Amino acid sequence: MTVKKRISRMVGLTKDIVSTAKTASNERERAHPTRADEIQRLWNRDYGHALRGCLSRAEVREIAAEGKRKAWPHLNDSPVRLGSNREFAERASSLGADFRIARMPWKSGLAVFGFYLGKDSGLEKRPLICLNGAHHPAAVAVAFLHEVGHHVTADLFSTRNDLVQLSRQTGYEAHLCDPRELSADVLVSLGIYPHEMAVRLFDAPPARKGASCAESLAGENAVRGLANRYGLDLSNLPKQQRVQYQAGLVYYTKLRQALLAEYGL
Repeated sequence: MTVKKRISRMVGLTKDIVSTAKTASNERERAHPTRADEIQRLWNRDYGHALRGCLSRAEVREIAAEGKRKAWPHLNDSPVRLGSNREFAERASSLGADFRIARMPWKSGLAVFGFYLGKDSGLEKRPLICLNGAHHPAAVAVAFLHEVGHHVTADLFSTRNDLVQLSRQTGYEAHLCDPRELSADVLVSLGIYPHEMAVRLFDAPPARKGASCAESLAGENAVRGLANRYGLDLSNLPKQQRVQYQAGLVYYTKLRQALLAEYGL
């Protein structure tokens, strides 16, 4: 199969997956939220309560241990380095997964960061990690971390292959009640905010009314610092991507706060 045909196939497969996922999402959600609405809700959400309701302390520690053992030996000790597409392909292969990049720069294409297909999906011979290369390199790298998170935690979920794991522009809030998505997100948060950094940024008692202002300020400062650390100049991005990336920055930052406050991780 030529490279051109292989990329075309990935784009076609992605379109089919997005269409199916959108239909399923519309059936579950009462109303489709705007991305701006989602950002506000992400800031206001009680991540500690959501985390405890979805994954126990023991489960989160098991997820972190799986990530450390299988993919990132220094997870939560030092920041995960964001690599090149070639490095991603080599890392995916070493983990027993195929890797594809498909550039989808049109509006509906940019709605997708990537997806993960389990080995028993019936669509591919081996597990597949596919990323949308049209995004900013930092967003592509975070998407890779997320999809690898699905791969390394797949055996923790008995129903791991019944659904395609799709990373989209909206839906972060829904991840807080989906153990599979939240497991992958936990690994991303631990990767970009290792423990020592998290303590420095967020060391505070668990969320309470009197601490909300200080915690919000810590979160806002961390979001700005994270964007700068990975070269994300939000002011110079098109509106769709600016709001899209901001939602991700807020989500992973707030989740990292909750992991530290609730489980001391």
